[in-house]
Amino acid sequence: MVAAVIEEIHVRSLALGEWLARLVASWMAVGGMLLMIAFALTLAAVGWVFPVNNWDMFAYVAAAKEAAGLTDPAALHREAYEAIRQSIPAGDFIVLTQDRDYRVAMYNDAAGFLSMLGFYRVKWLYVEAVAFLSSLMTPYQAIRLLSVVPAALCVLVAAWWLGRERALHLAPLALALFVASLAGDIAREGAPDAISSFLFIAGIFAFVAKKEALVAVLLVLTFLARPDHIAYTGVLMVIALVMRTPSWGATVAFFVSLAGYVVITKTGGHPGWWVHFWFTHVEFVKTLVGFDPDFSVVVYLKSQMRVLVRSLVEETWIAVLLVAGLAWWQMALRGAKVAPREATVLVATLLAIGAKLVIFPLNETRFWFPYLIVFGLVVIGMMRDVRWLPERRLA
Repeated sequence: MVAAVIEEIHVRSLALGEWLARLVASWMAVGGMLLMIAFALTLAAVGWVFPVNNWDMFAYVAAAKEAAGLTDPAALHREAYEAIRQSIPAGDFIVLTQDRDYRVAMYNDAAGFLSMLGFYRVKWLYVEAVAFLSSLMTPYQAIRLLSVVPAALCVLVAAWWLGRERALHLAPLALALFVASLAGDIAREGAPDAISSFLFIAGIFAFVAKKEALVAVLLVLTFLARPDHIAYTGVLMVIALVMRTPSWGATVAFFVSLAGYVVITKTGGHPGWWVHFWFTHVEFVKTLVGFDPDFSVVVYLKSQMRVLVRSLVEETWIAVLLVAGLAWWQMALRGAKVAPREATVLVATLLAIGAKLVIFPLNETRFWFPYLIVFGLVVIGMMRDVRWLPERRLA
């Protein structure tokens, strides 16, 4: 009896779902666009109202004030901390200045704090944007704006992408992709991840659409916002050649970025790959002046293992990549079509993630966010012809 009742509920639920699918089939694309717009607005609103205040904001404000002409170390230190102190809850400020030895040292030592700015000056576009907007609003508001607006634009570019692929009816899958890829964190944190993600996603969309001039401009701007994206551009350039989808835009972007990398790292006072690696994965030293640890294979391998474990336990990016990869495989087995440039993006994304893990492993999903989005959007595009209703019931 119980089994029969459950089966009846199951059948009626499927019938209701089929009826609803038929009812909305004619305007699924419009509904998908509205859903993406609503999510973009929600993401921006939540990012603005419920920000995550992180220590890096002090350094970005200092770098922005330095770019605007302030050079005195003591004044840079004082004004950066004061700008943030006036804008965040007192409890947050205490946590960011007293929570651990490193934060205490940075709060009390202007010279040590200034030695860290080489890590931040290399995000040239982001620093200049903060400096410019700080003339119109507070530095804290500038940082917040550069997170919430680009995060929302990421969603809108994705909607445009789906529209071009005639896949807006699959907008719920794209929404799930953004949620699983922790888009909320991108919008809420004060970092260049949102603006670099927007530029990157737009650049890859331009690559798919064969807009080579836009590819070059957007991927160079992506590099200027976060230089580590040069790895993806290089991989994309090579894979595009190998898969016979050559892109002069990606080629120009890579070589311009390569030249820019040399200039920015030297003029910005970046301490170098191994010092940055050590600082990120081994210890937060209180000053980078004279800090030059020897390279260690053991430290490198331990860091790789630590990143892998933390990614599996604390983050979502590996899970998202596995699910999207499985979906790609299954769609390919079923004969789903993928255009040559979309196939190039899929292969380049996997190889670029592998390359970045080897060069500089990072566990936080925010660092992989734009790669997950472009990979997922291509896979969703492959699903454009998937029917909502069983074939036998469409007549």
